[in-house]
Amino acid sequence: MGPVASEQVRRWRNQSLHREVDRRHSRWVWKLALGIAIAVMPFAVYLLQTMRYVQTSYAIEDLRASEARLSENERRLRIEKATLEALPAVEARAGRDLGLEHAPPSRVVVVSPGDLPSPSRPR
Repeated sequence: MGPVASEQVRRWRNQSLHREVDRRHSRWVWKLALGIAIAVMPFAVYLLQTMRYVQTSYAIEDLRASEARLSENERRLRIEKATLEALPAVEARAGRDLGLEHAPPSRVVVVSPGDLPSPSRPR
């Protein structure tokens, strides 16, 4: 085993080291950082504009798809409405749901437009 170092042999201490700030070097670093930021600024603006363009194009595509779905639904509903409003369908529903029957020909009265009274004016 080696000799143990006595307290007098050790001459170092745990103290914080204070350095002076090198103003020339720190100015150079700040100028470099500012130059890089200014050089990157047009690219950042370009990137933001490109992202807005992409977002807008996606929104347009979503709206076109929504328009196509809505027009298809409208077409289907028009067909369904036309089939429900067709005279044979209305007669069948009236007979089935309301219990109405066709009148015998002896009870059918045909009125011409000339035989109708003129509508009265509301006062």
